Amino acid sequence: MKHELLALETTNDIVSFKKLFSIIFRMKWFILFITLAFAVGSVYIAMGKPNVYTAKGIFVPAQSDSGGGLSQLAGQFGGLAGIAGISLGGGKGDDNAIALQLLKSRSFLQSFIEKRNLLPQLLAATKWDQASDSLIYNEELYNAQEKKWVRGAPPGRKIIPTPWEGYYTLLSLIQIEYISKKGYINISVTYLSPELATKWLTWLVADLNSYWRLQEKKLADDSIEYLQQQVATTNNSEMLTIFYSIIAEQTQKTVLAEVRKEYLFKTLAPIVTPEEKSGPSRALIAAAGTFLGALLSLLFSFVYVNIRPEKVK
Repeated sequence: MKHELLALETTNDIVSFKKLFSIIFRMKWFILFITLAFAVGSVYIAMGKPNVYTAKGIFVPAQSDSGGGLSQLAGQFGGLAGIAGISLGGGKGDDNAIALQLLKSRSFLQSFIEKRNLLPQLLAATKWDQASDSLIYNEELYNAQEKKWVRGAPPGRKIIPTPWEGYYTLLSLIQIEYISKKGYINISVTYLSPELATKWLTWLVADLNSYWRLQEKKLADDSIEYLQQQVATTNNSEMLTIFYSIIAEQTQKTVLAEVRKEYLFKTLAPIVTPEEKSGPSRALIAAAGTFLGALLSLLFSFVYVNIRPEKVK
């Protein structure tokens, strides 16, 4: 019985393969034409895609010199400082993760686009000319010589775009990897021009450090002002000691914010301008397009043969 089942399965396999090859042979010209068309199309698409370059940076959290003192005060007077709205550290929050979320936020990136005037590069640039070291723009969108937008206004938009339109384009160029266990952050920017990719990455980290530094300085200044008001109305010597200790720590924090440019993230190694493209992989695009054409032509052939079987003469 087992031998009979095995023989039957073998016969079915032979019949199935025979039918498969007969379908391929019958539809060979159609399969060849579709596969070739997809191959040519994918090569055309791959060759039309501009080169892009990726600038990468490795950053580490900047260590606070006053961390030890702040941690001790946080344990002793954390409750009192919390009432005053003062942060002494020692909390469970991850400032680095919060800052990286800020880096990807609409408010931060739109402000970055507006400050650096990046809309033409984001929305109108098509490729980078290596010989002249300059960007080439879509003339139907932007007149580079006159630095003037000439596009037709999209529905609900104006001729001159706003940073709102450039947000998603810029966000797609930024890649962030935060490895908290090892204590470092990888940030990269991919763009048509290697020099601009490097500049944008440098500016992004610098602006993030500046924003965080100013926020921390303002918080420390507000805390000092509040504590000085409390000192003026307090006669308790023990409370005065506490207030002066906290004021000293907040003053140190203010000084660090003044002198430390890399307040939050410190560059572990200088950002190097890339000399080789990071994409696109034209061979992969061509191979994927050819495979897709072959697959679709085979599927269509099977369906067609089942709908219109070959007549037996």
